[in-house]
Amino acid sequence: MTTEKPRRLGFIELAPGVLPRHALSYLFAAFVSIGLFAYLPALTPYVLKVNLALPTGQQGAATGNLQSWQEVVILALVGIWGALSDRIGRRPIYVTGFALIAAAYVLYPLAHSMPELTLYRLIFGCAVAGLGAMLATVLADYPLESSRGKLTGIAFFLNALGSVIFLVGLTQLPRVYAASGVSELASGRYAFFTVAAVAVLAAIVMLGLKPGLPARASEHRSLREIAAEGLRAARNPRVLLAYGGGFTSRADLSLITLFLALWASQSAIGEGLTAAQATGRVGMILGVTQGTAMLWAPVYGWLGDRMSRMAHFTLAFTIALAGYGWVGLQEDIVRPAAIPALMLLGMGQVSTILAATILLGQETRPESRGAVFGLQAFFGGLGILAISWVGGRLYDQIGPSAPFTLVGIANGVVAAWALWLYLRERAVTRTEVALAC
Repeated sequence: MTTEKPRRLGFIELAPGVLPRHALSYLFAAFVSIGLFAYLPALTPYVLKVNLALPTGQQGAATGNLQSWQEVVILALVGIWGALSDRIGRRPIYVTGFALIAAAYVLYPLAHSMPELTLYRLIFGCAVAGLGAMLATVLADYPLESSRGKLTGIAFFLNALGSVIFLVGLTQLPRVYAASGVSELASGRYAFFTVAAVAVLAAIVMLGLKPGLPARASEHRSLREIAAEGLRAARNPRVLLAYGGGFTSRADLSLITLFLALWASQSAIGEGLTAAQATGRVGMILGVTQGTAMLWAPVYGWLGDRMSRMAHFTLAFTIALAGYGWVGLQEDIVRPAAIPALMLLGMGQVSTILAATILLGQETRPESRGAVFGLQAFFGGLGILAISWVGGRLYDQIGPSAPFTLVGIANGVVAAWALWLYLRERAVTRTEVALAC
């Protein structure tokens, strides 16, 4: 009997059965997914103003409500998508998810009322649920443990690079189309249709993922049995911590794409810019956070293979606490003085998601990863739902910085929880060593 030698993608050692082309297909998904998730919320202020002519004072609550309805769908479906991937494989879920997100991008800019816009946002939520579950699950499937941090860092680098291209480059599309002489309404629609084409391309590329079921998984298990494994995994304190980290870290990303974009858009329009010009200002502000995240992700992923995973997790949420707290102190987010705070915000946002992904990948078995990461995504959806609903009201009633202060506090709570667990584990280890001696 011979043991198959692991394949490599550059300096990344791949899990048995995973080929370099499988990993490259996944990395393309990592490149476009977060940008696709973020672009639609980032251009929602444009749709609210141009398509629906919604007053500025109502846009914060409307933005939060749309995101909340999206998260209701994600909460309902993300666990099902994850468990289903343990039963039928990751590839069909990925292809379906990108096809759905393309449909959402075609329909969203055609809305003429809030109920219609909400319906299309629900379709978008269905797609995000499936793709979000697969991003983390396949990332856990493909590397050997010795390369988990490095591959995660590269994937998150591509997440951020894609976000920069979408949020800095492609947010200029309404302005570019408007400059060609078409109306603001048509400019927004053409921008959304362009991004829909990217999603169709991604669905085709996903055919290159590893076919079949995860290692040691059985197609005869029921979805209920698979989903129950995600709950049982929470008996492990580290898995439970990663679930808690998912709640806060996904809220982090939502806060950036929702309220940072709205804050920048309203500030730009307040200076006299048109809606199309304001989307360019939004792209610049989001580009600072995502550009910093892009450069920081490989560094923090590399640290994940060289530090205790618990220390790595604790540090991530401490950075996020500092970043969100600093942004919460800003009076105007479009001023140059806010750039250092935005950079630290980007570092904290990517660090928390990366650290939670690495820790959970280490602590889970291949045959149940879909269910476990699906449940983590469920808790992430709860976090997004909470910050969308509460944050929208804080934004309108207190000010644009209030949601950032709230999420900074939440990151501090998770950092304290992680530090307590880390110190407790070290104390137990020291006691065991002393007894052994």
